[in-house]
Amino acid sequence: MIRKIIRIDEEKCNGCGLCAKACHEGAIGMVNGKAKLLRDDYCDGLGDCLPACPTGAISFEEREAKEYDEVAV
Repeated sequence: MIRKIIRIDEEKCNGCGLCAKACHEGAIGMVNGKAKLLRDDYCDGLGDCLPACPTGAISFEEREAKEYDEVAV
C-alpha cells in the first residue's frame, strides 16, 4: 500500500534521540547512534517527530509501506 510515512536522513541525524522520544507509537529507535524507522506499520504518519528534530533530518514521503497497525502499537 502506498502511504505517507516518515523518512530519516542519516547524514543530517545527530543522534540526539528527541524524535524517538516524540514518537508515541514507538516506530523510531536509536541504532548505532542514529535514529531509525524500526517498523513501517508503527508509523501513523502524523509526524509528531518532525518538530522534535533539531537538524531537519525527518521528512515525509509517500512510498510502499505496511498499513499502520493501531492494535500492535
